[in-house]
Amino acid sequence: MHPNSFIRTATFRVAAMQALAFALVVAALFGLVWREIHTYVADQLRTAVEVETASLREAARAGTLEPQIRQRLSVKQEGADYYLLSDAGGNHIAGNLLFHPTMAGWQRVPIHNAYGIHKGHANQVDLFVTRLDGGKWLTVGRDNRDIGELDENLGRYFFFSVGVAMLFALLSGGIAGHIFVKSVDRLSARAERIVTGEEVGPLRLERGSAEFVRLAGRLNRILERVHTLMENMRQVSNDIAHDLRTPLTRLRQRLESAAELDHEPMQQRAAIERSIADVDGVLATFGALLRISRIQARERRAGFAPVDLSELFSSMADTYAPVAEDAGHFVSARVQPGLAFKGDKALLTQMLSNLIENAIHHTPVGTRITLSLMASIEGVIGCVEDTGPGIPATDHKRVFHRFVRLDSSRTSPGSGLGLALVAAIAELHRVPVALFDRKPGLAIEMRFT
Repeated sequence: MHPNSFIRTATFRVAAMQALAFALVVAALFGLVWREIHTYVADQLRTAVEVETASLREAARAGTLEPQIRQRLSVKQEGADYYLLSDAGGNHIAGNLLFHPTMAGWQRVPIHNAYGIHKGHANQVDLFVTRLDGGKWLTVGRDNRDIGELDENLGRYFFFSVGVAMLFALLSGGIAGHIFVKSVDRLSARAERIVTGEEVGPLRLERGSAEFVRLAGRLNRILERVHTLMENMRQVSNDIAHDLRTPLTRLRQRLESAAELDHEPMQQRAAIERSIADVDGVLATFGALLRISRIQARERRAGFAPVDLSELFSSMADTYAPVAEDAGHFVSARVQPGLAFKGDKALLTQMLSNLIENAIHHTPVGTRITLSLMASIEGVIGCVEDTGPGIPATDHKRVFHRFVRLDSSRTSPGSGLGLALVAAIAELHRVPVALFDRKPGLAIEMRFT
């Protein structure tokens, strides 16, 4: 991926926002730490000045205050650098401060009021003024050079820490984003090759997180669905081209024959009626194909509702019993009551109807047809069973394809779409359908789970 393209990605923007948020958090925490350290050091400095003042007050009581101040100024100390002893009128007696005290307590004065010492980083001096016996003023102070140096050092550490934190966040976010984008690109490239036909098979990720594995699984289901729909379209086109050519050719021949029967109206009428029947058959075939396509294109199952399977199987057996009897067949039912399934009742009725009609039309006279519905540990098992000749095991899967008609059923009416419609409805409801030989007979089993 080009660097500019990566910068424009949402992944990079998220990484940048994370870096900024991380830097803000570090800055806030560092500010709190700096304030605590600054306050602690300032308190320690004031404590040192107060301790020094107490020591000099003891020296004043002993009469050695002036020598003590001169000694401290001659020996450079880090604890208290500023001293002033003045009389009651504020006149300088000893020390290195140009300061006229007027009140006791803590005061802050500019550094230029002091003389005779290195100013360093100090800008101001914190002074502690106390009144001695006899009216004299004792002033002890210390500049804030330590605090200034501390602030400078902490400032450098702060900018360094924030910079490192932002750099780390950007690098880590960038690396994570790069890995993410590479995975997306790899997945997209493979999907594109599969769509264009350069590769065959499902998407596979040699490397990737669990999220991408799940994404690849969902994309595989989408691609499989698209592939199935495309295959169905190709199959429908081939089926229409091959299987509808014969009835359309026959229709054309009959119409040509009818056109030559101008002087024989009875025969002409019969030819036209047969042609109309052929047209009705073609229209019925197109209707069945359209219905199968619509069922296979359905992806939403939100319209499903609980269906009483026990009532459905029982009512279908009662409905087809007279029809089967007229054809010389016998229909019976073994149905366990109170069994239900969530689905489309009209489509489930159509599926069961096609199975029963298929058994009636393609089995010899005297065949017994049994509808059964029982609960099991695997779900509800429905079955349409007959005692007819059955279907060869090699054709068990093929009979669910469109326009497939076995040799034994080519003389009977039909378009070869009945079981294809059953397969489409079963797939929509996620109901596995399987064929079993009963020797004699055939059982078509449905598992409602």
